[in-house]
Amino acid sequence: MKPWTKRFILVFLSLIMLWGVSGCMNKKPKAEVIKDLMMAHLEEKYGEEFLPMSLSFSNLAYSYDTLLAYPKNGSKQDYFEVEGTRMEDGSYSIRDGYFGVFIKPKYEAVMSGFVHEIYDEFKLYTNFGEGALPDRLNKDTPFEEIYNKDEHFSSDTVVFVKQTSAENIDIELSLLQIAGKMRQKQMVGYVRIFVIFDEKFDLIGQEVLNISASKDKEYFVDNPKSVMVTPDLKVRQNGMEVNTNGRIK
Repeated sequence: MKPWTKRFILVFLSLIMLWGVSGCMNKKPKAEVIKDLMMAHLEEKYGEEFLPMSLSFSNLAYSYDTLLAYPKNGSKQDYFEVEGTRMEDGSYSIRDGYFGVFIKPKYEAVMSGFVHEIYDEFKLYTNFGEGALPDRLNKDTPFEEIYNKDEHFSSDTVVFVKQTSAENIDIELSLLQIAGKMRQKQMVGYVRIFVIFDEKFDLIGQEVLNISASKDKEYFVDNPKSVMVTPDLKVRQNGMEVNTNGRIK
């Protein structure tokens, strides 16, 4: 039996079980039924295997079931959310956030290219937050077609720059240069630059963002500077909309 046929049968049987349990008796469907349904969705959409972690059902706070999962060929650090919603017509709609995990290396490479035009030594980390992403995004989506002004897809990028690499450079102006490059490629998101003391640079990782305020002076030369490219591709810095040459609009 072909793989896609097996997946179709699994989805079909899962739907029957889902309708039978929730429709007739108005009870929560069994956890394994939901997991199987979500796993089948992921395998069909992305063509690879995934492993489930924890599942939580819809409640007063959230109108959807949420499963944490990660790619079988990855690690638990690559976890993402899968959301399932019972629709009024009896169907079960599934959305997921795996595209953020998949596109992360490419996205970081593009961002690193922008930063490397200004700084020689830095470390860069990007994440796309929690929750589901637009369902149209998959492995076949070209990078230049990720952006859609009517959808939510936003990045949060942290850049650690070595102190000597930042000498004689205006950090805020450098951020505007990076934002200008992002806007050209229709990349929406938030960028922060932290300048790190030379002796701490080799040891630092994104976990340093969780240290207490009393210890951050051991790592950071100054407070971080930031810039944002908004969903309508405008650039904001220090609470104001600006041109990428630094002028306030």
